[in-house]
Amino acid sequence: MDVVTMLLMSLAAAAAAAGFLLFEWRILRSGALLLWSAGFSTIVVGCGLSPLRSASFLLGVWFANGLLVVAHLAFLYGTARFTGRRIGPLWWGLLLPWAGLLLLPPGLDPTPAFAMTNSALVAVAAVKAAHLLLARGGAPFSERTAASDGLGAVFLVHGAFYGLKALLVPLPGAFVSLVGFKGIMIQVSLFEGILVEMLLALLMAAAVRRRREEAMAALAERDPLTGAFNRRAFESRAAAALRETAARRQPGALLLLDVDRFKAINDGFGHAAGDRILVALTGVLDACLPRTAIPARLGGDEFVILAPGLDEAAVIALGAAIRARLARASGRDLPDGATISLGAALFDGGPAGLDALMALADTALYEAKAHGRDRLHARRLERTAERSPERSVPEAAKTRMSPEGGCCA
Repeated sequence: MDVVTMLLMSLAAAAAAAGFLLFEWRILRSGALLLWSAGFSTIVVGCGLSPLRSASFLLGVWFANGLLVVAHLAFLYGTARFTGRRIGPLWWGLLLPWAGLLLLPPGLDPTPAFAMTNSALVAVAAVKAAHLLLARGGAPFSERTAASDGLGAVFLVHGAFYGLKALLVPLPGAFVSLVGFKGIMIQVSLFEGILVEMLLALLMAAAVRRRREEAMAALAERDPLTGAFNRRAFESRAAAALRETAARRQPGALLLLDVDRFKAINDGFGHAAGDRILVALTGVLDACLPRTAIPARLGGDEFVILAPGLDEAAVIALGAAIRARLARASGRDLPDGATISLGAALFDGGPAGLDALMALADTALYEAKAHGRDRLHARRLERTAERSPERSVPEAAKTRMSPEGGCCA
């Protein structure tokens, strides 16, 4: 296939990619897609100007190939937007070496300098984009997926190809003429460009769509007011955590808690004040709970916490810490004297059913309310309760007063 035909195919592929990503942007409204589409549109303009190289070296070679660098900078900034990372405007300084090529003395063969500079600049931008996609950790929404890993891999291979291309420029016959489209590397570059354009466009759209699906799934698991897990998310995570806890023979606890006299707070201070208490309580839980704990809002003012690995003393200390931290927040932007009551179901190593723990914790919470509120009551799940279905959960649990005062365990 002759070079001009391959150039036209590259132009068509870039135009299709730009249109495809623009269409995806209209649906998904991701700024990354818009920047990536702009990059491919820039390639279209560059390919369209390339046939003019025999008539105008400035437009057909310098400007057209310079647009290839601009396109990869657009890809880089689109990738930064996608990964949630920031890169400074200094990256546009990559265009300075390209502008410096205009200062080459007349009469000198520009092919080696133009080919080496162009390839090196494209390689740097592509490898940086790959690093943003493949590096672990980072800003919010930077979780890696198969699509983003694939996109990073394509950028990495693309950058490595152009890096190798820059090193091969001095080889005889590699670049015979930039003006006349002669040389093996020009043909290989056009073929590689067609493949990469299609792969990038498909993987870019797939990565954004996957990110959107994950974000929607995350929103479906969150309470809209507090941002805590909802009941469905809690149940799925708690079931897995209980299986793991049983396999490791670890103790743990399930706690139910709610705001004391919450209806009276809503009636006396307004529902906005009640909402502030729920949001503040969620913040208190985030600050006090261990990393392995799973908190959730069940509805209204009722919250649940699964705390694997905590023994009785740790549960009592946790309840006291939550109550104390909420007390410190009361009176500032919350109604003064806002308190909570907690009921805890304690279990030792071994299987523990979520329904049994919820029922036992609910009984303990009722006892905390009956004994004056603003306290924690705890009950222990006995193994005999699982082997004797005729016995109710409360009857199979033992209760005793803790030395703390106001807490039972």
